[in-house]
Amino acid sequence: MVVSDAPPVLGKGSVVRKKLSNCRETLHQGARFLCIAGLAVMASVSAFADAPQTPVLTADVGSGDTLVGRSAVTVAPSAAGMPGTAIVISNPYGDLVVIGGTLVGNVISDLQPNAQIQLGLVSGSGSDSLVLHFQGFDIGAGNSLTMRSGAPNQVAVLYNAGNSASTIAGLLRAEGGNGALPPYLYLANPIGITVAPGGSVASATGLTVDTLGATDFEGEALVNEGVVDGGGYLRLHAARIGGGGAFRADVAHVSTFGNANNPVHGAYFLANSLQFHPSGGTLVELTLNHYGAAPQFLNFMVNGDAYVLMPSQWPPAWSELPNNLPVPLGGTRPPGVPQPSYGGGSLIVQATSSLTLRNNNSNDFVFPGAIVLKASGALNLNDVLVNQGWTAEGRAFQGVFFESPNIISSGLIRVATNNLNWVNFSAFPNAPVRTWQLVPMPDGSLQYVTADMVAPHLNTYSVVTEVAASGGCWICIVNTEPVDMY
Repeated sequence: MVVSDAPPVLGKGSVVRKKLSNCRETLHQGARFLCIAGLAVMASVSAFADAPQTPVLTADVGSGDTLVGRSAVTVAPSAAGMPGTAIVISNPYGDLVVIGGTLVGNVISDLQPNAQIQLGLVSGSGSDSLVLHFQGFDIGAGNSLTMRSGAPNQVAVLYNAGNSASTIAGLLRAEGGNGALPPYLYLANPIGITVAPGGSVASATGLTVDTLGATDFEGEALVNEGVVDGGGYLRLHAARIGGGGAFRADVAHVSTFGNANNPVHGAYFLANSLQFHPSGGTLVELTLNHYGAAPQFLNFMVNGDAYVLMPSQWPPAWSELPNNLPVPLGGTRPPGVPQPSYGGGSLIVQATSSLTLRNNNSNDFVFPGAIVLKASGALNLNDVLVNQGWTAEGRAFQGVFFESPNIISSGLIRVATNNLNWVNFSAFPNAPVRTWQLVPMPDGSLQYVTADMVAPHLNTYSVVTEVAASGGCWICIVNTEPVDMY
């Protein structure tokens, strides 16, 4: 099932997605924090996206999985067993019941291991929430905090107002009560959140984990070495995202201005991915929102079937920040306009089964850097334009790879790429291929020109990077002969 272009909903349609897009303002008006590879043919140097140049350079810049991202995956043990004192900022649901803790007025304190907070008997309206501000939010190994609904359509916002990052080594979970679904959980800490090995944050109704600060361009890391499970719907908003734990959801949205990867396997880039799993069934619908001012390095593995959306324009009712844009096909970069500061990162999306690009109102998939799409089953480009064109300088590591035993499309396979970069296929695709390269014009502008006879090549990303990571001669196995696939 593919969601429509209407915004996804939370809690069986009760709480609209726009609420969470603007929740740092809507739910926390009193707290400013919560107002979200290819080949370059030049000289004798050819390089694949995310492939290493030299060991020194790999160590220095990470070759697509940067040291910034690597530093984000250090897990600190929890020093505190349970969350600290909480102030009830907003409660539209009626009287709370705290089991294993003390509730006096609007203050919750002395939470014990395995504490429970029962929400009131008033149903949610779709635009309200229980908001708790904690002075420190940690859950030690073996401990748990349960948020239980008292009526349908409820939302619980848990915000760390203390001055330390959060470590979840135990369980934070939402449960249903009085016949209602579990409350939607919103967990926020602008200083960072780590889910440690053995730790879990889960709500079958839906979950948002947010480590952004006062603006969408501030904040700290979200590190998952345990389980983060949103059930039907999961949103991640963070300055950067790391860890080797499981992100579980049927519909997942990732929004960051930094890196999202798990760079612990060195030059074996395909192993450096964040792990996404369906919460039920076999499909994950993954939406990606990248908006950093610097090159971003994003690496995702979907363990199952994947539908992926990363457009130049969001569907009409959505309120996301715009994705960083390459030069649009048919457009130009005027003379004298510099290359974007965000150009030159890399994106890897893999699926253990099929991978399909989701069609949308703009009918494109945009990332101003290297792109690798890899599926063990069919790779369906679905008549979606893949656009990465941001430079005409012939940069290494900035091509495109499509890898699958069955590369298909409901229409043409269309790729807009950079000057001198290649569009690589692991096998001859089962649809015609049109390609364009962004090249300099005599007046100094950049424009796309047809590249059907020069850009497409037959090369397999996993084969070449495996040889490179093992220290072999990966250049020796590169097929340099272009193939007209149109």
